[in-house]
Amino acid sequence: MQIKTERKWACCIVVALAMVIFGLSCEKQENGTIRAQETTPEPVQSARQVQPQFQPSEASQRFSQALSDGKYVYLFFYELDNDKCQMMEENLDSFAGKTKKNVEIIKVDRKDSRSSDIVRKLRTQTAPIPLTLLIHPGGTAVAGFTEVVSADQLTQVFPSPKKDEVLKCIGQGKGVILCFSKKDMASREEVKTCCSQAESRLAGKAEYIDIDLSDPKEAGFIAELRIDASSPQPLTFVINPQGQVTGKYGEEVQVANLVQAATRVVKSGCCPPSSGKTCAPTDAQQKSSGESKP
Repeated sequence: MQIKTERKWACCIVVALAMVIFGLSCEKQENGTIRAQETTPEPVQSARQVQPQFQPSEASQRFSQALSDGKYVYLFFYELDNDKCQMMEENLDSFAGKTKKNVEIIKVDRKDSRSSDIVRKLRTQTAPIPLTLLIHPGGTAVAGFTEVVSADQLTQVFPSPKKDEVLKCIGQGKGVILCFSKKDMASREEVKTCCSQAESRLAGKAEYIDIDLSDPKEAGFIAELRIDASSPQPLTFVINPQGQVTGKYGEEVQVANLVQAATRVVKSGCCPPSSGKTCAPTDAQQKSSGESKP
């Protein structure tokens, strides 16, 4: 179980980390296969002789355990004798002393050979430092800083309650149907019913999440998705399991379109909610699939 968890967070973070450091919307890589040279095996000297097992570093073990416990994690990569790193460490300590959030702070000396496994996994060997990453319990990188930031800034980047639900779904390999509306909208119940029916048809492949456009706790998430909070009609967004926005709809929404969008993969880009960008379908894709612009 621990091995699966480690693989999961390593995969998610490598992609998100690439966006934080290099400003890419998505980066997908395929592992190459190297064929080993054929050699004559040496005689077995003893039946008790076995290959030594790899032992993950303390930082790697703490990271895996924290995610398993449902905690957020601030991963802090630093180097000794670096003034900016020292300043950032002080701010992290200040944040830790006053926060009430379920978060664990893990500090990693990038040049310490004892932490080389987590540095290699997250490909931070040449990343700018200090590097501070906020990781969701589902394994998705929510935010990243390559400069010194204050304790208040460390608090502000935590996801809203609804965004947290979205990240959890994506971490579980599910799509998400988001309905943004207000209580006084005439078509609100009709659109919500449509979203619920789509969720049922998807049979666990996606979840429906309802968001009140007037909820102050979700104002940041609404702005991040570039949604007009003053919209006179419900707005429905669909995010696939890869974190791509694959559908946008106004009040003219159909169950079949939601189901199709929730499982669609956009090969041209990948923009998880944590990236601050969206990968909506092109006008041609919207026309062919019956999507309506909000």
